[in-house]
Amino acid sequence: MRWILASLLFALAISRPASAQVGIRVHEVAEGGVRVDGMLRDWRSVPKVGVGRGRDASMQLALGFDDAGLYVAADVADERLIREARPSRDQDAVVLTFAVPRGRGWSANEIWLYPGVSGTAGAAAIGPLGRRPRPLAGARVVEARSEGGYELEAFIPWNRIPGSRAWREGRLAVRLNDVDSESRPEVENAPATAEVDGAHLERMPAISASGGSSAVLERFLAQQGIPGARARHSERADVCGDRRPEQVVQVERFVVVFGAGYRDANAYDFAQLPVQGAGDVHGFALRDFTGDGKAELQVELTQRDGRGSRRLWQLFTFDCRGIQPLFGIETRKELAEGHVEAQVRVRPGRRGKPPTIEASIGRAQGLDADNFRESPSSDAQGILLPWGEHRSRTWQWDGERFAVIQERPNRNHRTPTARTERTAPRERERERAEAPPAQGAAAMRALVAAVRADKHIPRRVRPRFVWDRNVAGDRTPERIAVLGDALVVVGPGFRGGNGYFYYQLPVEGQAALRRVTTADLDGDGQHEILIQVRQDLGDVQRYVLLVHHFDAQGQFPRLGAIEIGRVQGSSQLFNTLHASPRGLRVEPGSARGWDAQSWPWSDEQGGDGIVPLLRPWQDRPVTYRLRGGRLTR
Repeated sequence: MRWILASLLFALAISRPASAQVGIRVHEVAEGGVRVDGMLRDWRSVPKVGVGRGRDASMQLALGFDDAGLYVAADVADERLIREARPSRDQDAVVLTFAVPRGRGWSANEIWLYPGVSGTAGAAAIGPLGRRPRPLAGARVVEARSEGGYELEAFIPWNRIPGSRAWREGRLAVRLNDVDSESRPEVENAPATAEVDGAHLERMPAISASGGSSAVLERFLAQQGIPGARARHSERADVCGDRRPEQVVQVERFVVVFGAGYRDANAYDFAQLPVQGAGDVHGFALRDFTGDGKAELQVELTQRDGRGSRRLWQLFTFDCRGIQPLFGIETRKELAEGHVEAQVRVRPGRRGKPPTIEASIGRAQGLDADNFRESPSSDAQGILLPWGEHRSRTWQWDGERFAVIQERPNRNHRTPTARTERTAPRERERERAEAPPAQGAAAMRALVAAVRADKHIPRRVRPRFVWDRNVAGDRTPERIAVLGDALVVVGPGFRGGNGYFYYQLPVEGQAALRRVTTADLDGDGQHEILIQVRQDLGDVQRYVLLVHHFDAQGQFPRLGAIEIGRVQGSSQLFNTLHASPRGLRVEPGSARGWDAQSWPWSDEQGGDGIVPLLRPWQDRPVTYRLRGGRLTR
């Protein structure tokens, strides 16, 4: 074997018998850096795992991987080599049992690597666990006879292994099939790295990628105080930069992106998902939703607070400097009285256009137009209700945001009773105000393009946190967007329709800007702008909400600053926010890793102009109202 980079070596954890191993390590190598030629001289200094003992039916094994496939190297001790022309289970072979998650269970296949003998070339085969294997096209197996056995090297393409897209979440066991009689071929010994129970595949050793970009993930886990944590979801796709794919994984409550083509190949970015635990993430997929050839991350999240829960269909985007929320739709809300659901379907775009995202009404149980009091979402598209005006709504990326391209009326639309009807006109007025005139949409895109030109913002910087809301002047909605680390406001009725507002946000890098939303906090029909930022203070991350609005003079004063979250290592505390025309309600939320005795800071008075974080063991919810140009209790 020849190595392009000597430092990229295949390795498995050793120093213990294979039967005692908890996980099996597979080392990342440079793509194209391995030549499978049957020569193992370069492996002599590489740590390997031992399988079996003695001069017969034992081997030393190492594994590696790249984007193309899996590599196997084995130095086998075997007193007699038995092979046949066709693959079968009663021949000498190195066998890999490869299991991956499938639905709510697991699916396993066996990969058989047969050494060659005189007149019979080395070969590979694959088949379901316990079944007769079939030839595996595209694989390469090269062997060389050695004193007392043989040396074997092999390459298996990922695209020939069922379920290999999820291999990082998989399980792996390796055994040596030893047959010593040619006249009566039967397996006499089968030492293995671990026992395989077809009914409990999850008990097999977990695959642990190491080296290369996988070392970047290991560094992230160590810095977060969760070394050894397993990725719950893992996907690969080109999400930014050059055309090489990045790895995007979910570990605990984090999404992490890294890869050989990501920044300098030794860096990563991460985002903390707005959920209480890893089990609140129900979907995880990479797909291009904007038509630029770069994939976005689509997840489904469950969020909870003291009043109930909601499920969110959410998109995140990557810009090689951070992970940012791009678009979201509420798909379920659950209260004490019952729940209501909606459905989301993604369809391929036509004629080269991006895919469409359609939300449609679902079912309700225990809730109806009379008893459901909706709190309109400020960070996602609100849920479509079975009694609402629209049966479905469809969005598509228009180059700046996800725009509504179709709405279908609901024949079962029901007007709430008089008790709730007083809020319905305001909601309908809000929906009309948030829908920009068709003739103004092109003008707003042109104004955003002018901002790019004036501020020298390259086109690869994608708009984030795009909203069409009435924030200034008349009732015509403005477009709010973030370009890089600046807030931009334009609109057909804003500053004469030919000007824009550009505000450099108080953050150090785009990753520190967590969210930008809007909400009408005083019922005057104009929205305030809510900006969530992260401040890095040594090993502590502080999350602060900044509230601004446009006043009658067109100025953009800050109305208040409130700390809403704090993280240190694995400990964290986040407050819960509820915005409405009656004000901004902040609830203490829940803490993880801290309580009244372990909280490491003394009482804080907000001397830096930021209202202190509410703590659940001592504080009550607080409602801030807009009075005299300030948010006050």
